[in-house]
Amino acid sequence: MTNRYTKRISENIPLFLGGIFMVYLAVLDETLFNFILDNMTRDQLTIALATTVASALPMFFAVGFIKQSFLYRWQTIYHYEKLLLGNIFWILTVFLLISILIIKIIEESMHQFNAPILIGCMLFSIYLVIRWSNKRQKYSP
Repeated sequence: MTNRYTKRISENIPLFLGGIFMVYLAVLDETLFNFILDNMTRDQLTIALATTVASALPMFFAVGFIKQSFLYRWQTIYHYEKLLLGNIFWILTVFLLISILIIKIIEESMHQFNAPILIGCMLFSIYLVIRWSNKRQKYSP
């Protein structure tokens, strides 16, 4: 029993690290916030929307990855659990990471070139695609 539990934890360490990376994107990185503010008129509603989207979107995925890594026996909201089990969760996360990567490269330009975020987005996206394809191959006949 402990070998199976240890194996499960060691397999899910990248998910946990990806969840921590998504927390970092939600809390400390202002890429999405600046992108929304630069492309819309600035008023109170836009600032509230930008703050909510820029922090809540990465945190939504961070909670899912941390839950899948170590807290897999804990029950959350039923519909969130169904989303975590589906393919759309992986696809949306890769889409978000690639969007942040493109925004960083195009919008932020070279004066704010943040290599750890770019590398983290690329590596975590590649890991998710590989994990998703392995998961699909395992369940597809």
